[in-house]
Amino acid sequence: MNESRESKNAEQLEELLLLTEEIQEELEQKDQLIVELKTQLSESLTLNEKLNKENRAGNIQALKNDLKLADRALQIEKEKLRSANVTIGECQDKIRCLTQQRDYARTHQKIVEIPVEKPVLYEKCEACDRTAHQNEKAKYETQKERLAGQYKAKTVIFQTTLFLLAWYSLTTTLFQAVQSDVFLSDCKSFFHDAASFIQTFIGWTIAAGHSAAQISTKIPNAFIAGIIYWLLLILVVGICVAGTGILVILIEIKVIELYKKNCWDFITLLMILTSAAVIIYFGESIKKTLSVNLLLLFVLSQGVYVGLRCYLKNQLNTKLY
Repeated sequence: MNESRESKNAEQLEELLLLTEEIQEELEQKDQLIVELKTQLSESLTLNEKLNKENRAGNIQALKNDLKLADRALQIEKEKLRSANVTIGECQDKIRCLTQQRDYARTHQKIVEIPVEKPVLYEKCEACDRTAHQNEKAKYETQKERLAGQYKAKTVIFQTTLFLLAWYSLTTTLFQAVQSDVFLSDCKSFFHDAASFIQTFIGWTIAAGHSAAQISTKIPNAFIAGIIYWLLLILVVGICVAGTGILVILIEIKVIELYKKNCWDFITLLMILTSAAVIIYFGESIKKTLSVNLLLLFVLSQGVYVGLRCYLKNQLNTKLY
């Protein structure tokens, strides 16, 4: 029994020794690891201190450079300020001197009026003779009045001659128009067509009024329906006729304004007489060539002429400006 116990104790002791050796080895390994970590930590701290020193030195140098630049800019601004103060002082001294001179001039100087003689034409001195000037002036006035009278007389003669020629041309043209059967028939046809158009337009207007007045048939009361019917008829016809009349009057006023502005001259008179004479004298030949109303042709020719005159005048004004 004692031997078995001793053997067990010996085995346990050996196991304990082995475990102790293993623990001792692990402790040695850990000690080595701790030493290595301490070495690495010291190296890291040393490197960090070096980097901090280098960065601090670089920052200090950059700050020094910035301070130098700022100091240099400050010195330049100080120089500018000093020169500006010097200039301001000089200007103030000049202003002070000029103010003193002005005040002295106001208090010590007197205003003296110097008479200035205005020059007179043809008069060099008081003793000169102006007889020649008066004679020449009288001759000039006499010649001016004589030329004005001659111009007025020639203008009256020209206007009278022009009026007589226009009257002669107009009367001969009208007599020829009265004797021309073709022109008279075209005039009758023109006015007949114009009257027919007006009559047709009035018929259309009355028909439109009747159509609009049919709304009154929906009213059951015959008396009120009749009143509304005639009111609507008169209203529609009146509006159509009045609107057309106002439109025609406005167009006529505009045409008259353009005519007076661009065509109110001697050339227009010649154009009217010439076109009328050509249409009347050569009416039969024109009717054989063109199947057109002669009076309508005359009106169209005048319209084309007015349009051309307005266009040419506008183009001329555009080029001038």
